[in-house]
Amino acid sequence: MLIEQYIKHVERYFWDRKQIQKAVDEEKEQRTARKGHTGGGHAFISNPTETAALKNVEPVRMISFGYGPYQSIIMNPELWLEVVAETYKIHENQLTGKVMYQKYEKRKPMKIIAELNGVNRDTCYEFRKEFLRDAVGLALKKGLIK
Repeated sequence: MLIEQYIKHVERYFWDRKQIQKAVDEEKEQRTARKGHTGGGHAFISNPTETAALKNVEPVRMISFGYGPYQSIIMNPELWLEVVAETYKIHENQLTGKVMYQKYEKRKPMKIIAELNGVNRDTCYEFRKEFLRDAVGLALKKGLIK
């Protein structure tokens, strides 16, 4: 089923959120470190604050992390980070959000999450489906998946 493929694809960004954020921050830092040139032609801007602002306004188009066969390349990483943040925001005052935060951010096993929240594992997996379906909807809206 197509929705299941989308869910698996989108779930990856929740697992890798910290690495994606770190890579985006490093890319923006490197942009700021490159002094003077804005990236096009022979123009030179002597105002470093203006240069840094211009470089940080443009979105990061691609990042990579890991090495060799474990290397991941992410297109539009900032949009994916928005999808993750917005999905957590949608579920922030619900048990669904709490359970998924424990799963993806704290990396706790579903069995332990279920015990901590007084629900069974099947309920936790239903929460996961609901949570990731919302993420798929946001990703579709932003044009990240088609």
